[in-house]
Amino acid sequence: MAQQLEINSKLLKLNKSQIATWKDCLPDKSGLIPLQPCPATSRSGWRVTMTGQGENWVYYVTNNGFITLDAIASLNKTILSNLSTQLLVQPNKLRILAAQLTKGVAPCPVNATCKAKPTVGWRILVEGTEKPFFLGLDGKELNYGTVSRFLPQETAQMPRNLGERVLQDVLSRQNMLTPNLRVESIKAIKWNWCRGTGTGPTRPEMGNCPDVEQAGWQMSVINQSDRYIYYIPKTATSDSNFIPLPDGMQSLPTSVVTAIQKDAAKRAKVPENMINLHWTTPKFFDHCLNIDNQKLHCRQSIQAGWQVKAVGGKVPSAAWIYNVNLGGNDIRFLQSSTWYPVP
Repeated sequence: MAQQLEINSKLLKLNKSQIATWKDCLPDKSGLIPLQPCPATSRSGWRVTMTGQGENWVYYVTNNGFITLDAIASLNKTILSNLSTQLLVQPNKLRILAAQLTKGVAPCPVNATCKAKPTVGWRILVEGTEKPFFLGLDGKELNYGTVSRFLPQETAQMPRNLGERVLQDVLSRQNMLTPNLRVESIKAIKWNWCRGTGTGPTRPEMGNCPDVEQAGWQMSVINQSDRYIYYIPKTATSDSNFIPLPDGMQSLPTSVVTAIQKDAAKRAKVPENMINLHWTTPKFFDHCLNIDNQKLHCRQSIQAGWQVKAVGGKVPSAAWIYNVNLGGNDIRFLQSSTWYPVP
């Protein structure tokens, strides 16, 4: 706690300590919780509250000294009040799925450059929201730093502030700003879903299709080993609330497609070529991909990924839904369902 707050540990006080039991995974020989699914085991020890610099952070400590921060229980009242105001719900009605201690910087003023010092804050995932909140201890918004330098000079006449929003979204999925961030391309495009013309976003499920030509930009971004394809409609230029999201079907790694087809085919007892990916949605999950939140460590971090629906097999309406982490090395079956075309 002292290290995160950058204060002398002598300024911290033990506020409360009580005997507690909880469920969590057992750490491996190196003392770390494994990344892959593991059975919940009853743990015993103490629930400890430490106080310092106006913060009250809650820890679970086992009898042999294994320590886990309870991030959700450590969020201060200012942050909870801010979330409550933004979401128009009472603080005690907030359904927080996970929280993660991290560092960010305060946004620079518009049309200004600044060198803000990284400060400690929280990423907070609330049920029913598309993206996690990123707030400082004072409840004010944080981001991952200045991204304007990563935008090329030529943006195909797309306003630069839209490109910066896209890059901030990419960074929110990686939870860091790295030198590997690169804009691969920005193209002015037009598309018509009904006529199947132009290169545009993946057509969503719809019944009657409006025969309208739409215009905007396609922006391809690479960060480390991941490639994201974004589509920004021209209407976003006048929409201050526009939230860019990657096109899931066009951004999902082919290795994940193959792995899901293989698993769904096994469940359906059919050849893999009878399984098709129907839809992919960019999502944020807790550490356990929102599959098993009974374990304490599941709620202590947030990760980006995809929710994927596969269809096919002996029954055309059969569907299987998976939650997948960003790298595609953790694919978890969520549930089977049925799918019918939109009338």
